[in-house]
Amino acid sequence: METVLRQIREETTTWGKGDDVKWRARYKSLYDDFPTDVKVVRDISYGPHERNILDVYVPKESSPQKPVVVYVHGGGFFSGDKAWSDKNYANVGCYYAKQGIVTVVISHRLVPHVQYPGGGEDIRAAREWIFNNIASEEYGNGSPEKVVLLGHSSGGAHIATDLYSAGDPSLPAKEPLHPPVAGVIYISVPFWFDPKNPTRMQMLRDYFGSDANDVWQPKTALGLFRQLPKNSPVLDSTKLPTYVGIVEWEIKPTADGNIWFLDAYRAKSKPAGTLPTFHVLKGHNHISNMLSIGTSDTAQAEHLLEFIRACVG
Repeated sequence: METVLRQIREETTTWGKGDDVKWRARYKSLYDDFPTDVKVVRDISYGPHERNILDVYVPKESSPQKPVVVYVHGGGFFSGDKAWSDKNYANVGCYYAKQGIVTVVISHRLVPHVQYPGGGEDIRAAREWIFNNIASEEYGNGSPEKVVLLGHSSGGAHIATDLYSAGDPSLPAKEPLHPPVAGVIYISVPFWFDPKNPTRMQMLRDYFGSDANDVWQPKTALGLFRQLPKNSPVLDSTKLPTYVGIVEWEIKPTADGNIWFLDAYRAKSKPAGTLPTFHVLKGHNHISNMLSIGTSDTAQAEHLLEFIRACVG
């Protein structure tokens, strides 16, 4: 573990093409073997597209009304998977299942095969599947009333598209907190994008249909949130507890967007001036935060677990 932590310190905010593969390889040997006290139900379809599939990590104990965590992977809108490798993101599913939490890990559509608001539509479809199915014994007797959404990077942006869709008047009206959401966790989420980055420019064209600022900016997580009506239930911190997490060596545009989101949240929240839970994870980069879950470095895993338990009571 110390070798990986040293490499993180040495490379700080450096991030480029292929780094996701590099960091997964560095973490691979740090995970234990697959636990025998966790059952996995794999490749369940929650929608019509071939990437609308999910895995359910089921705790061993048979108690009813278990809390549920839904993990949505990142990948810059164009990559990533619920099973990005044989260890990721089973590390997330296994860790929280061992804590008695039914853990759902989903895949979603990727550009160029999806455009806004398709990522949010995938989240909504997964939520509907969970609401209708998670209470069954096969899936661990999860409670559809105790669901916490957890999104990393672009996965969190898709969660925000679903929850904050009322910020775009062109989208169909829907109840953001039905199916029920007990809390939402955003980890290293790009609430905003740097249009000067060539890779981002291509993503903006592919996903939002244009790289013109007046087209894509209102549709980002930050843009949608800023345009929410004042009576939106997602603005009430007692109805939707919100966690915003970044890392010590965060990608600059992501760090900037998170700070702006905090400011926007404070300006619109209820009770007035409420801030979301905000945490900076020391000693980590944009991807090592989620890769660390299930290793001997328990800082990220335990901090999220504390928030999850506070949400579900």
